[in-house]
Amino acid sequence: MNLQMRLKDEWRLGLSEGFDQGRAEGRDETMLSLIHTLQIQGQTQKQIVETLALMQKSSLAEAQRYYDQLTEAASGGEH
Repeated sequence: MNLQMRLKDEWRLGLSEGFDQGRAEGRDETMLSLIHTLQIQGQTQKQIVETLALMQKSSLAEAQRYYDQLTEAASGGEH
């Protein structure tokens, strides 16, 4: 493999990783917006976590960890 091919492969890998990271960040922003909307509508944390679990097809424990991660990041880690 010559240098030009290697650089092109590394560029493609970086581009792919950037897209993946962007999708994850976009998903997190969307889910955080959903959490805030559900809070405004008066849902409890338990109800919100149950909704996240259903949406993500995950366990309640995984949904709770995701909820904690998003809300902690949004508050600047002030939990």
